[in-house]
Amino acid sequence: MSGKRIVGMIGALMAVLGSGQALANTRTGISAYQRGDYATALREWEQGARAGDPQALYNLGVAYAEGKAVPRDQARAVTYYQQGASKGSVLAAYNLGQAYRKGEGVGVDHAQAAKWYRYAATRGHFRAANELGILYAEGKGVPRDPIEGFAWIYTATHVEIMDSQALNNAMQLARTFNSDQIKVAQTRGQTYYQRYMAPNRATVRALMAR
Repeated sequence: MSGKRIVGMIGALMAVLGSGQALANTRTGISAYQRGDYATALREWEQGARAGDPQALYNLGVAYAEGKAVPRDQARAVTYYQQGASKGSVLAAYNLGQAYRKGEGVGVDHAQAAKWYRYAATRGHFRAANELGILYAEGKGVPRDPIEGFAWIYTATHVEIMDSQALNNAMQLARTFNSDQIKVAQTRGQTYYQRYMAPNRATVRALMAR
């Protein structure tokens, strides 16, 4: 995943996140990163991070994960993701879930991955919902529950989203269900969509714009 695509998504989210000096630093850092001025980007994000902006913390995590602006350091990236997620960054929470699932910069911990995927998914991150669903389907970090897994994956297959990976996962899982199980799983998935995705359409749109 390229830094340009990641910071571009952050730019799309700015309208959702509000304003203030810390966010101004983050915006300036994004512009600098996109034009390859990494020194300025880091300086602005570090200022934003000191002011407590979760998106600045997230972007610093991305910078260390990519290794373009600074030497690649996955462990340090995880530290920034942890700080950003604890302050409310949905994007940092998703990346933290990915780090725990893959063991990048931290030991593999599926329970922690599920925790942070859930945090992001309940705030409109449909890709986190798909990942959480896979964990339920496989019984990793959470009790094995294919119906619950399908329900989370299903939120990302809604007509307004139609995530291709989620569609493939949902179809594969559905082949293991009988007709009654499919009805239960779809109904629960529709409930989760209305509860978690529909109220967070701005986040959904920003993710789809990547």
